[in-house]
Amino acid sequence: MKVIYLDNCATTRVDDEVFDAMLPYLRDDFGNPSSPHVLGKRARRAVDSATDSVAALLGASPESIVFTSGATESNNIALLGMFGHADRAPVNALFCPTDHKSSLAIGRALGNRGIDIRTMDVRPDGLVDLAGFAERLDVHSRVATVAWVNSEIGTIQPVAELAALSHAAGCLLHVDGAQAAGRVPISVAGAAMDTLSISAHKIHGPKGIGALYVKPEIRRRLHPTTYGGGQYELRSGTIPTHLVVGLGKACELALRRLDADWERATRLRATALELLTARLPGVRVNGCPHAGVPHILNLVLPGVRGESLVASLHSVALSTGSACNSASQEPSPVLTAIGVSPEDANSSIRVCLDPGMDEEELVRGIELVCERAESLADVVVAMQGAR
Repeated sequence: MKVIYLDNCATTRVDDEVFDAMLPYLRDDFGNPSSPHVLGKRARRAVDSATDSVAALLGASPESIVFTSGATESNNIALLGMFGHADRAPVNALFCPTDHKSSLAIGRALGNRGIDIRTMDVRPDGLVDLAGFAERLDVHSRVATVAWVNSEIGTIQPVAELAALSHAAGCLLHVDGAQAAGRVPISVAGAAMDTLSISAHKIHGPKGIGALYVKPEIRRRLHPTTYGGGQYELRSGTIPTHLVVGLGKACELALRRLDADWERATRLRATALELLTARLPGVRVNGCPHAGVPHILNLVLPGVRGESLVASLHSVALSTGSACNSASQEPSPVLTAIGVSPEDANSSIRVCLDPGMDEEELVRGIELVCERAESLADVVVAMQGAR
């Protein structure tokens, strides 16, 4: 049975061009790119070419790219690497409460080490309150971190403004770009960010590979978190050529399709929202409908528990929020942080669109979601009437 996939924030299908680009480096040109022989040199050329493609998507120089296992590791290298083991308060760091667990967990770990961890204020639309952000910065602020695009409600943060405020206080800005890559134009120099992380599997590349951009001027300020062969100074380990090639091809395709994908996602979003609001009374959009990427649609379905809906759909894949929070029974911390009530948060679902999907497939998927939601709502009404 074919599953209609509407969870493209959690992961994406590997593009056919990406898959084809990777295969030769699993079967034939399998050499270690650090080896001096002919197979090693072939692998090195492939890695260098892929590095150029990653750098092009980010508007960066190839020398500023560090390959990692994904955005989670990149976030760890960037954020943990900015602190020495002896650092303690008043040294501080600023975290956004609506960010991914891979950032927030680092904040908790740093707090346990004695670093002063400060939380940004977010508005009901999900945007960081800039005035409050500026007030929390001081001469002891080491780094601030924010997700450029929120993975649950799609809010696009004003990273250029956040960078300017950070730098005015002598603080660095790290940006989690996992959901931004392939969705918004990225220019690390234009936005003046210091570090940025991405994952291949969010842009139709393979799982297990990502990258960290590090501004050359601040590279020496980062402490490595692992040691070994020093392949990338900040991240040792044998370079997985096939994965790097896959990331490079995914970045190349994402850059080429950026504008067309935005337009396509906008049309698909309008179609999905029109169907849902027409079929299910009281449907509301979480966050600001006009302050985010069109690929992400987070909705309250009154009278329906989101987890029950997701679990009962057998031919449609969607979610209630970030995949890293899927085991939690608590309401989404992203939604509660922007003022959504716990009841509404528990009645919310997230639809993440692939711009390349057929509109007919989307329509069928939304129809199935609506049918199941109506059934669950009827059950709830019946149970309430029986009391």
